[in-house]
This record gives sequence, structure tokens and C-alpha cells, in this order.
Amino acid sequence: MLFLRADLSMAEGRVVNVLTHDPELLRLARSNPWEFDTHKFMGSIVFSKPEAEIVGKERQAGKKIVHSSNYDVQPARMSEGLLKEGFIYTEEECARFQSKYFVRFPAIQSVYQFNIRMKLIRERKLTNSWGASIFFPFERLEPPLYRRGYAWIPQSEIGRLLNQKGFVPTDQFLLRNNLRSRINLQVHDEICLSTCPEEVWDVMRFIQESLHVEREYEGEKLAIPIEYSLERRYHAEEAVFKRFPESRDELMSRFMPLWESRIR
Repeated sequence: MLFLRADLSMAEGRVVNVLTHDPELLRLARSNPWEFDTHKFMGSIVFSKPEAEIVGKERQAGKKIVHSSNYDVQPARMSEGLLKEGFIYTEEECARFQSKYFVRFPAIQSVYQFNIRMKLIRERKLTNSWGASIFFPFERLEPPLYRRGYAWIPQSEIGRLLNQKGFVPTDQFLLRNNLRSRINLQVHDEICLSTCPEEVWDVMRFIQESLHVEREYEGEKLAIPIEYSLERRYHAEEAVFKRFPESRDELMSRFMPLWESRIR
């Protein structure tokens, strides 16, 4: 077997972006990973550098700064979180990075975060597009509660999407067709399977058709792209597909060298 990982590309960030209803953020939410590198673009904003210079650690750090800012993580905590990932930025630097991001995209605060706060104040609950709700009947209306709300909406959206359109139907597909492939892990915004040459194309195609679906978030439509990876070791990313292969032959040309090296 080889590992096949199906990862929802920038899933939570895309949901946040569409919920701002901002034209530029909507464009970013609907961009394809093989056409536009959003992490480099955002890194160029927070680090005030040309996109061509945002590589390696700065690209990854920029990704984490933007993700944390969407949920209003404060600079001190952001600095600590980045340090755990090996990025050394002071609290003051994180505050500047965050300020640049919010100045460039004010709708993150003025629309997305504001709307979450108003729902919590008025209704004491949040409800996602699947109809699932979380209630806060007794909590104080203060920043820690609001931050929970900022995170809950995209996290619950992606968790439900991955379960209802990814994990459950894929597991049923494998059992229904008596396949050897098996789901090994569901981690955050991805599912990981072990699969073999005879089944990988059918399994991958099923996941694409089931999971890559257009949903509506407050009137904004979004289908989150899926990135695939074939690996001999989990998370090795030895054969990465930013887009779904155009044919079985294209897939197998990447699969078989890994498979043959695995069984030698």
C-alpha cells in the first residue's frame, strides 16, 4: 500500500474569506492552488516584501500569522505559537504583522468578526450552513468568547464537510465495492487512506466527486479545492497533485515509481 492524502486546500481561510463578502477576499477564496499561491501573497503583505522573496519559513510563518489573525489571536499568544513552530518573532513584531494584515483587509474585522460578535450578543448562539448550532447561554460577552466564535464557524464548517462528504461516503464506497483500500486517518482538514495500484484511480476519483462540492455560505458559493499527495511514509509528500489528474495514466506515472520502490 501507499498513502493517499486528500487535503482541503486552505479550507478554514477560504470560509472566513467568503463570509467577509469582500470582492478581493472572495477572489482569493475561489482561487485555485495550482494557479495562485495565496500564502506567498499574504506573506508579502505581512512582511512587506515582494512575493518572489517569500519562500520557505516566511511563507509558512505568514500562513500562520494570517490564520491566527482571522481568529483575533493576540500578539503575545501569536508569538508563543510561532515559537513552537520554530519561528522567532517578538510580540511587537506580531502586532505589526497583524496590523498590516487588517489594514490591507479591513473586512476581516469590520464584517466577519463584527457579524460573529453581533450574533453572540443577540442570540447567544452560532449556527453553521449545515444547521448545527453551538450555544453560549451563560458566558460573559467578552473577547475570549468572541474568539471562540470566530474559530467555531470555519472549524465546524470544515469538520462537517470532511465528515459528510469525505469520510463517511468514502468508507461506504470502499465497503460497497469490497476494496482493499482503507481510511487510516482523518486529521483536521484531510483524510488519509492506504491504497494500491488497482484501486487508487477509482478511490481518488470518488473522493474528488464527493468532497469537491459547491456549498453556500451566507449567499456566497464556494467549492474548496482538494490537493492530493502520494507517499510511502505519512506526510512525506513524495508525489503532490495541486489539481486532480487529467487521466489515469497521469496518476499512474507518479504512483508506480513510488509503489515499485516501496516493494523492492
